[in-house]
Amino acid sequence: MHGGNLRRAREVYGLPGFLDLSANINPFGPPDSVWDKIKEMLPEIVNYPDPESKQLRTELASQFDLPLNCIMAGNGAGELLFTLAQALKPGKVAIPMPSFSEYEHAARAVAADISYIPLGVQGWAGLPPLMTPLDREDFKNVWRQHLRGCDLLFLCSPHNPTGSVIAREHFLLLLEITKEEACHIIFDESFYDFLLEDTRWSARSDLHNNPHLIVLYSMTKFYSLPGLRLGVCFASPELISQSRRFRDPWSVNVLAEQAGIAALQDKSYPARVRRKLAESKEFFQTNFAKQAPQSLKLWPGAVNFVLIQLLDRSSGELAAELAKQGILVRDCANFKGLQGSFIRVAIKDIPSMQRLLDSLALLTSKTAVPHV
Repeated sequence: MHGGNLRRAREVYGLPGFLDLSANINPFGPPDSVWDKIKEMLPEIVNYPDPESKQLRTELASQFDLPLNCIMAGNGAGELLFTLAQALKPGKVAIPMPSFSEYEHAARAVAADISYIPLGVQGWAGLPPLMTPLDREDFKNVWRQHLRGCDLLFLCSPHNPTGSVIAREHFLLLLEITKEEACHIIFDESFYDFLLEDTRWSARSDLHNNPHLIVLYSMTKFYSLPGLRLGVCFASPELISQSRRFRDPWSVNVLAEQAGIAALQDKSYPARVRRKLAESKEFFQTNFAKQAPQSLKLWPGAVNFVLIQLLDRSSGELAAELAKQGILVRDCANFKGLQGSFIRVAIKDIPSMQRLLDSLALLTSKTAVPHV
């Protein structure tokens, strides 16, 4: 179950359109240059795409200062998860919970045993700071127990669904532990571009001489390309070569590749989007504190979505009521390890966030059904 399924929402609720806050996509659309490039490339859909996506990979190599043979593109980060699982064939996988459901699906697709690591509603923000060498040893001992016998660890930061960011110190210790345990890490940075400068760092800088680290990057969400699908994997040349044997050679279509190149080349676009989203988030959080009833608790995150906890009714009930009003949110009932009743809400433009606030105030003023 994912957000963004507008076809199903139209069938269930009988409305022609929705304010979709269930999928964490940049609401301001891709750069103008992307639209121009798609129009220019339309005649090329009569030809097969480049199976190596070399033009896109060359642009990524230049942007991120990485060798070309360390980069593989795919039909979204989701497809790459399954490709990597097939290539690695892990016997046992560790997944912090709650987390993106496709980690578990990819593990089950290769019949791996799964070990769940509890994070809770705070996500990475719930990890204590490591002030002393003893703190670091305690942290390593706890994670060693979680990872014993594991061949693969899934991590995501910014974390979905909590929006929290793992401290770099914690991450570097996890790199040490996984090296000791001969365990690969798939580090999912799908929401990296949404981070403001003071919290933004990438694991790509740790790829050098680290065959256990795999970094996922999504262009779907920040560059507003969910209908085209575009994801990237960064890893050792050996693992990239191995993984290519398990993927569809034409998974990146002509339009997606060229749209990705155009998006990456617009240098002013990221700062504009971050500024507008920061304004919307500030508006929503400030007015949530003023307008929302006490039966709702906001758990703010570092990126373009927030968790809202429902203290007196089920998430499914409120999600359905909002959908009848033409607003889609993500019911988090199927996130393992997220105890309680939560909805996840994407940050959109200010009028959209005001519409959500008005609907929440109206719907939660009704007699609530106690959540069991």
